[in-house]
Amino acid sequence: MQEFRNWKEFISQVLIDSGQFENSTSELVNQTEIKIFKSTNKNSLTEIKAGYLNKRLLIYLQIFNPKTPGYNKFMSNEYFENNSFDFKVKRTKVGLEFNEKNRKGILNFLKSGLGGTETQFILDGKILKSIVDTGDHPMYITHYDFTKRSFFEKLFSKKIEKMEGIEKKEIKLYTIFKGI
Repeated sequence: MQEFRNWKEFISQVLIDSGQFENSTSELVNQTEIKIFKSTNKNSLTEIKAGYLNKRLLIYLQIFNPKTPGYNKFMSNEYFENNSFDFKVKRTKVGLEFNEKNRKGILNFLKSGLGGTETQFILDGKILKSIVDTGDHPMYITHYDFTKRSFFEKLFSKKIEKMEGIEKKEIKLYTIFKGI
């Protein structure tokens, strides 16, 4: 296997060599360099965003698709810590260190693709609520309300799932990213 010096080289090479993604844009937000990889499949809207604090620290690797706004919101809150793939070491710092164990963890994540589902509750073509279940653990099922209702309106009004005219749609996350 080719020797890589940092996360930018490694992730770019892995995604581009897969033939499924191309390196399209790069931007700097505060101290984070963000590289966005777009799918080479013109029918796919999936993008992968990699955030680097510097060449040696990976802050996030997020998969986005406009068909799954709940999962997008879930991913926007996910960040790596210094040893996210080493469960014996306490995580204390933001940023995944560039080492062999972490490279294997990222490669495994990219190869295996996404698991779980996003269940959407739709009214008149608009997604009002989304429930994301990544399949990792029942404790990690996350609910997202996309309405502009206040806390009290959410608390005392009818649940979105029980509203008249609601359409329920389940998307298997595997369909937006099957892995490389």
